[in-house]
Amino acid sequence: MQTQRPTIGVIVNNVGGYSRGVIRGITSFAFARAWICRVQGVNDGDLTSHLDAFDGLIVQAATPQQVKSLAKTRVPIVNVSSALPTTAFPSVVSHDVAVGRMGAEYFIRLGFRRHLFFNPDKRAFAKLRHEGFSKRLGESQLASDNALSQEALAASLLQTEAPIAVMACNDAAALTALDVCRDLSLKVPDQVAVLGVDNDDLVQSLAYPPLSTINTARERIGFEAAAMLERLMSTSDVRTDGLPVLIPPMGVITRQSTDLLATTDADVADAVRYIHANAGRPITVDDLLLEVPLSRRQLERRFRAALGRSILDEIQRCRVDRARLMLVDTELTLPQIALASGFASASYFSVVFSKSQSMTPGEYRSRFAKVG
Repeated sequence: MQTQRPTIGVIVNNVGGYSRGVIRGITSFAFARAWICRVQGVNDGDLTSHLDAFDGLIVQAATPQQVKSLAKTRVPIVNVSSALPTTAFPSVVSHDVAVGRMGAEYFIRLGFRRHLFFNPDKRAFAKLRHEGFSKRLGESQLASDNALSQEALAASLLQTEAPIAVMACNDAAALTALDVCRDLSLKVPDQVAVLGVDNDDLVQSLAYPPLSTINTARERIGFEAAAMLERLMSTSDVRTDGLPVLIPPMGVITRQSTDLLATTDADVADAVRYIHANAGRPITVDDLLLEVPLSRRQLERRFRAALGRSILDEIQRCRVDRARLMLVDTELTLPQIALASGFASASYFSVVFSKSQSMTPGEYRSRFAKVG
């Protein structure tokens, strides 16, 4: 029988950065509901021990055996792992195909023509991230190699002309990629740019140079999983089509491991660096012309030839990226964020942001803002 204060079992890989973020999201929801949460590792002993004492479970099921063991319990279960292609439980997980697409789009914007996906992990989420990465590159008539081992990555790096863009399936794999580059005396990011996934603070503390990463919405996954569990415990009001709820990634966090523009045009590279360094100011093309010894026509032509987009497109993209971070990480008002992102007005900010993200700034904040 459910108690006045529900006791929730959270069974996750509590060493992983993904899991820690999910736990934060769960506890944010649990605090408002006065839930009692008990966390244990998914590999700690017999999974079936004492689980029926919980009113509900949020699990990170990583193997078919774990799913089989958990299915023996009589309490509602929500899964937060995309390690397996499918599970027997309602699931809230990262939209891993979108994660891969985001990585490809990031490297395309930086101008890379040669790409690798480092995919040493055999779990389903890694395959989906590679799928999204390679499909997005294909849409731009680009291709990528798929390195399934450390040895294969080393061989591909030696055989590929620099600069090379490497997306790893997660931050742990990206850390290995940095080690491989160091062993091969390849400079990061000058010769190889490395991008991870999950913004794992533990891995980040070990990475040199600092690791760029895709910020998966881990706290949102945990929060939405807890909300789903509450519905399941009270009314069984959850989707029953067997499809997981997919939470899209929040964006790329750029650090030193990808801080390179892959173009041989030094003037265009200088212009892009100026745009990025001044993303919070209302800069114009005229400001760029004071930094780059070219005419407006020359700069516009060479910028588009090098990057496939206009100068204004790049300025707007940087402003939107800056605004996205502030919408999630701060409590600033929309007019304040518009001003701090270099937009002339809140209304213009809303128009540009909505066109770029297919949702308004307010909708984006509601969807992705840190919970709790």
